[in-house]
Amino acid sequence: MIEPKYEDLPIRWAVCFLDQCSRKDECLRYKAARTLPDGEYMAYSVVPAVLRQKKCPCFHPIEIVRTAVGFENIFRNVKARHASSIRSDIASFLHGNGTYYRYLHGKRRLMPEQQKWIRQLFKDYGYTDDIEFDGYQDCLRFYDT
Repeated sequence: MIEPKYEDLPIRWAVCFLDQCSRKDECLRYKAARTLPDGEYMAYSVVPAVLRQKKCPCFHPIEIVRTAVGFENIFRNVKARHASSIRSDIASFLHGNGTYYRYLHGKRRLMPEQQKWIRQLFKDYGYTDDIEFDGYQDCLRFYDT
């Protein structure tokens, strides 16, 4: 089981301190709250009002996903006439050139849905060989996709 780390928490991602919650042991928000360092005195958090709900609207299941780290190698067999278009399509999908380069060099991890989209793009261009990213890393999913 991968345990959450404070440095992996997204900025302004709500954590939960509600010990009374019946689903706390299966909620990433509750587990993440336990990672706050001693010097941290404030946090964006779930409030006790959710306990009055039949089902917690803030519940976030603990899910481990296989992320891709970097994708420089996938261009190795791409024909020159396709390279620019494929790069442009991926940059657009990843919301710009700056973000594209962070993903390209492994500074950000590609979620499974993003990997699937990129693989499909390569297939659309006629590249049917398995598209393998530079590396892979299991991590916790903080956002729904």
